[in-house]
Amino acid sequence: MNRAPHFLLIECAGVDRQLAFGLRWLVLIGSDVSGLARARGRRLRATHAVVGGSPATVAGYGRARSTWRRGPSATTSRRGRTPHIQAAAQLYALLYPEGGLCLIPLPEGRYWLVAAQDGSVLSQADRLFDSYSEALHACARLREQRPALHEHDADSVWEALSHAVEPGARLAVLPSRWTAMPLALRLFLICVGLAAVGPPLWHGLSARVFPRMPQTHDQESADPVDPYVAMLEGTPAHAPAGLFGLLRAVGKLPVQVQGWALRHAQCDAGPWAWNCSARYARAHPLATNQSLHARLPEGWQVSFAPLEAATLSWRVAADAVPLARLTLPSALRVDTELVAALQRLQPAFASVALDPAVPVPPPQSLAAQPPGAVAVARPAIRRRALRLSGPLRSFALLPSLLPAVRWSRFVLDVQPQRQPSLVASTLVAELHGELYEQE
Repeated sequence: MNRAPHFLLIECAGVDRQLAFGLRWLVLIGSDVSGLARARGRRLRATHAVVGGSPATVAGYGRARSTWRRGPSATTSRRGRTPHIQAAAQLYALLYPEGGLCLIPLPEGRYWLVAAQDGSVLSQADRLFDSYSEALHACARLREQRPALHEHDADSVWEALSHAVEPGARLAVLPSRWTAMPLALRLFLICVGLAAVGPPLWHGLSARVFPRMPQTHDQESADPVDPYVAMLEGTPAHAPAGLFGLLRAVGKLPVQVQGWALRHAQCDAGPWAWNCSARYARAHPLATNQSLHARLPEGWQVSFAPLEAATLSWRVAADAVPLARLTLPSALRVDTELVAALQRLQPAFASVALDPAVPVPPPQSLAAQPPGAVAVARPAIRRRALRLSGPLRSFALLPSLLPAVRWSRFVLDVQPQRQPSLVASTLVAELHGELYEQE
């Protein structure tokens, strides 16, 4: 479970106070308890947290429902004040420091199991159940695991929770990474974002509000299109950071899922996206096509063999960038700086190959100029075939300084290794592309 659960809020009658049920409790080990609590809360994407327990320190995490947002404006009651929210499990641990467990029917129809020991909430407790039978079953398992816990009366515990107020049980709002930043840094990032989004948005709106008049034949003949620029605009490449999006998508493929084992995956670059497919083999006798189809992510397709294999297909966004919008490195920079970066990464790969440069043919309109025409000096464009093979983890080391590369294919194979090493791994990948340069 990668996220904190949504907690349940119940108002206490007659007072502007609420109780939160169903938090996720984790033990914190370290000297900087507040820093550890905030870092763990961000990883769990929690909106609220409470820290307590002695001598063992525990923290409870939860996420607010859609009607509860982060910040003061979202935690304002109908009377215009911020309600006092207490973690019910932490309040129970403070009210009963000797420990115990209790199963309480809540007013909204569900059942709540809580347990604490030595002033700390247990990780198996603070759970909500829709049916009484499930709650009894969980309570029985908890009694077997911790027979020394005394069971308290549900009515007396609920009465105590409804009227008690403990500062140590108050649920605090976790600041997001954005709100934790200094105000000056946030303003700077906002300005950078507006500078990046503003011009395209303005051009799009102005084109709709003030449509341009179609150009006449005379205007087109007066402003001919430069064939050299047209060649650069028509040659697609990938942005330096585009490859890492593909690596993240392939890295999330499960090696084993519902009794099916990954054998091979391949992604081919298209005009606007990577077309990917993954082949799975039936590795467990209880594995079924139905169980695999039920775990299929939204937007993915599956085809079955039909008894022993399945092929999943999906797309990964990868917008092409014309060479005209990229800064092409010189041949000297490729031979020195970029090749040196690949040489430093060679020990982590099984093979790294960079072919000699091959000229990109110029446009026919430039090659067929009349003898008397004055030729405009343009740098020649060349390309080099680039191939890398090695463990999947090594591709995360690829430098972002490959400024103009058109990737064509990414292949992943599952090859069990008796003795993994730096260049030998169960997940072996191969990447093909072309590196562009200019003289």
